[in-house]
Amino acid sequence: MRSTSSDPVSPDLTSPDDAAGDARRATSDNRGRAVLSSFRAHPVDVILLALAGLFFSVAWPTFFVTHDAWTSLVPLLAALGTLPVAVCGRWPLPAWCAVAFACLVAVPLRTEPDFALGWPVVFHLALAVCLGAAILLAPPKRVAVAVAVTVALMAFNPGLEVGVGWMVGAAVFSTVMVLVRWLLISRRQLESSSLRLERESRRSAQQADLRVLAEERNRLARDLHDVVAHQMSMIVVQSQSAPYRLQGVTPAVHAEFDSIAETAREALDEVRGLLGVLRTDAEEQTTEPVGIDQIEPTLRAARRSGIDITWQLIGEMDRIDETTGVVLHRVLQESLANASRHAPGGVVVVTLTADTSASTSTGPSAGTTADTAADSAADPTWNGELPPSAVLEVDNGPAAPGALVSPGTGGGSGIAGMSARVRAVGGSFSALPASDGGFTVTASVPLRSGRRGGTRLLG
Repeated sequence: MRSTSSDPVSPDLTSPDDAAGDARRATSDNRGRAVLSSFRAHPVDVILLALAGLFFSVAWPTFFVTHDAWTSLVPLLAALGTLPVAVCGRWPLPAWCAVAFACLVAVPLRTEPDFALGWPVVFHLALAVCLGAAILLAPPKRVAVAVAVTVALMAFNPGLEVGVGWMVGAAVFSTVMVLVRWLLISRRQLESSSLRLERESRRSAQQADLRVLAEERNRLARDLHDVVAHQMSMIVVQSQSAPYRLQGVTPAVHAEFDSIAETAREALDEVRGLLGVLRTDAEEQTTEPVGIDQIEPTLRAARRSGIDITWQLIGEMDRIDETTGVVLHRVLQESLANASRHAPGGVVVVTLTADTSASTSTGPSAGTTADTAADSAADPTWNGELPPSAVLEVDNGPAAPGALVSPGTGGGSGIAGMSARVRAVGGSFSALPASDGGFTVTASVPLRSGRRGGTRLLG
C-alpha cells in the first residue's frame, strides 16, 4: 500500500547562482566582522592614536624650519614619519619600518647646518616609540634586526661625534627596552605558573576528597560485614540448629524456625549486595584485618610512618569481644589519622585498658564515663556494679614547630563517625581539646560476656 502525505511540499526555488552569492556575502560579512573586531578600542590604542595625531600636527608645519622639500611632498613625508605610531601597538615592525624610511628620506633634505639631527625631532620621537613597541612585541630575531638597523641609522646624523652619540643612545635605549621586555615576560610566566599551581592544588584537593570518601565507604562496608553480617549469620545458625538442640519442638515450631532462618538468609544476601555497592574495591576478595588483634600492628605501623607515638596496653586483650575490638580499632585509626593531619610532629600517647572485672560504685569510676554509669543505674536489675569495659584514650600534643599543618577544619565527619560507632554498641565517647593545644579522644565500650579464641596478656 502506498502512503500519501496531506502536507504539500514546497519546491526549492533557490538557484545555484543565488546560493553562491549568499555564500560570498556571508564570507564577506564574516571577514568584515573580523576586521572590525581587530580594531576594537583599547586604552593603549587610543593613546597611540592621539600621540600620532599630535606628532603629525607638529611635523607638518615645522618641517620647513630645518628641512626643505616640495610643498606637496611635505604632508606625505610627515604622515609617513608620524602616523605609523597609531598602529605600532598592533603591527610594530611595519610601523617601525615606515618611520625609519621617512627618517632616511629626510636626511638629504636638511637645510639647517646647526641642527644636530638628520630628520625632524618629531620623526625621532616617533622612531623611538615604534622601536620600543617592536622590542616589546616582535619576535626576538626581528627585534635584533630592528635594533641593529636603528643604531646604524643614527650614523646618518651630521658630524662624527653627534652620530656616535646618537648610536650609543639608541643602543642604551634598546637595552633598557629589552630589560623591560624580559621583566614583562617573567611576570607573565610567574602568573601562569601560579595559576597552573593553583589548578593542580585544587585538582589534588579534589582527588584527596574523593579518596577520603572512598576510604570511608570501604570502612563502612567492612564494619557492616564484620558486625551486621556476623550477627545475622549467627541468627541463621541458631535458627537452623534450634530444633535439634531443644526438646519437644513441634512441627509448627520447626517450620517457624525454618522461616526465621530463610528470612535472615535473604537479609544477609541483601546486606552483602549493599556491601558490593558501597565498596569501591569490591572486586578484591581480601580485606584489611580489623579488630583488637590489629591494635598493636596499627600502632607499630604509625611509628614506622614517622609519628612520635608511645602506647600502653593494660589488661587482658583477649577478653575484648569481636564487636568491641572492631569499634576500638576504628576509633584508633581515625584518631591517628586526625593527629597526623592536624598536629604533624606532635607526640601521641595511646592507652588501652581492658577492665574485665565489674566494680561496685554509685558513680562513674576511672575508665567509665557518666553515660555508662547512668545507663547501668537505669537498669532495674542493676546491683551497683559497673559492667566490664574497654577504654581507649588517644592524647596527641600540639603540632611540632615549623610543621606544615593541613589548612582549615576539613569539614569531615570523623569525630561524628567515631561517636556513632561507639554509641551504637552502648559505649560513650568524648573528643575534647587539651590545655596544651593538643586533642584528647576517649572511647569507653562495655565488654560482652564470653572470650575470644586464644589468650594473650599485654601490658
